[in-house]
Amino acid sequence: MMLIISPWEKPMRVPVLRRVLAGGLLAALLSSPAALAHHGWSWAEEEQVTLTGTVREVHIGQPHPTLRVETAEDGIWLVELGNPRQTERAGFVEGSARPGDRVTALGNRSRQAGERRMKAVRLTLGERRYDLYPERIRGG
Repeated sequence: MMLIISPWEKPMRVPVLRRVLAGGLLAALLSSPAALAHHGWSWAEEEQVTLTGTVREVHIGQPHPTLRVETAEDGIWLVELGNPRQTERAGFVEGSARPGDRVTALGNRSRQAGERRMKAVRLTLGERRYDLYPERIRGG
């Protein structure tokens, strides 16, 4: 137990464990909705789709590497990859894709109508295939 003494009030005992638990609970409540919204799959449709187009921009970094892919039908799409470490483990690193490259992404598109965004589970560039989420790939 910790003794807190203030010049304006009487000494009182506050259990340290209770303060630590209360602080941890408060931090979890304040941070988890944002973390779940960003890192979960709830924003994406269940059905997987294939998107083929031309890489216009590559971002390798936090919170997730991304590609901006232009398709002939729909214009520019944001294609999210795994977290940086996971994407690297799949073999996709800086220089794996460059603007102008043709890419095919298999993944789950946004549930929000009109949003051109998908979470890729697999990328194919030329003859190279990158399985970002192998456990989520459906149908080969």
